[in-house]
Amino acid sequence: MKKQILQSQKNKITKDTLIAEILAENPEKAQLLTETLLDFGIHCVGCGAAAFETLEQGVLGHGFSEKDLNNLVKQINKILGENSKSEEPKDIKNFSLKFTKTAIDKIKNIIKNEKKENAILRISVLSGGCSGLVYNLEIINKPINSDLNFKKSGINIAAAKEGIEMLDGVEIDFVDNLNESGFKFNNPNAEKSCGCGKSFR
Repeated sequence: MKKQILQSQKNKITKDTLIAEILAENPEKAQLLTETLLDFGIHCVGCGAAAFETLEQGVLGHGFSEKDLNNLVKQINKILGENSKSEEPKDIKNFSLKFTKTAIDKIKNIIKNEKKENAILRISVLSGGCSGLVYNLEIINKPINSDLNFKKSGINIAAAKEGIEMLDGVEIDFVDNLNESGFKFNNPNAEKSCGCGKSFR
């Protein structure tokens, strides 16, 4: 375990790295890493079992060869070695993310109930869902340097720069009725959206 932690600190992935750690230790590139693993054939990226499975176990367990494993490790490390600054959208200064009053009130209530007054609401786009991409909301305690960090109605907000162009102009709402309950995303950039309001492409 100590060896894995040291490797994660250096952003160097080996066949012994846990699948879950690959994403957890590199949140700014989580979307690209998820797509890489899914395209390769590792479809258990988001399942609970992946948290306890090394990359080697996942690859060989799905019937791939040692050569395939080595190629995947090289591909992942190449992604992690790329300069994220060059991937930033040129118009990031004009980035806009909207929240309805209902969504703001719900977020404040969640933060209050969890007793995390200095918490940050992190918003990102990941591969998955019924339409290809899915919005991800999470409460984190410390800012991530690569994120776009700002305040909205007294709430600390962080938008992951990986896929940030797909969050630009999005309005986040919260609904609670007989048919559905949860956050909904109204995205003018989406070519196709799912009825759940959380998945798009």
